[in-house]
Amino acid sequence: MFVDHEYIYDAFVAYTSDEYEWVIRQLRPKLELVEDAVRLCVHDRDFIPGKPIHENIVDKMKKGCRILLIMSPRFLKSPYGHLEIEYAGMKCLEEGRDDVIICVLMEDVPVRQER
Repeated sequence: MFVDHEYIYDAFVAYTSDEYEWVIRQLRPKLELVEDAVRLCVHDRDFIPGKPIHENIVDKMKKGCRILLIMSPRFLKSPYGHLEIEYAGMKCLEEGRDDVIICVLMEDVPVRQER
């Protein structure tokens, strides 16, 4: 079942502080500062101060048409990275869409991670 939404963002960007500089200096300008701009949701600008991070993540992901996962080994080890991956999967199922998640591999990531 496809759920009809009015999205505020074209994409929610999920990343760790290690990828912050790349997201802010490379990704954002190339997507937001062009003629056919893409509206991104990024933590530093769009999260509501004082609101718990996990609530910000879920609320803002709901308002994004897609979820852009900036994947690195550090992202996979982050508890917030796990939350963002899980919610991205749930969003696909809830909205009945298979085009929700876009992964950007910043470096090689393991197929399976030892616990």
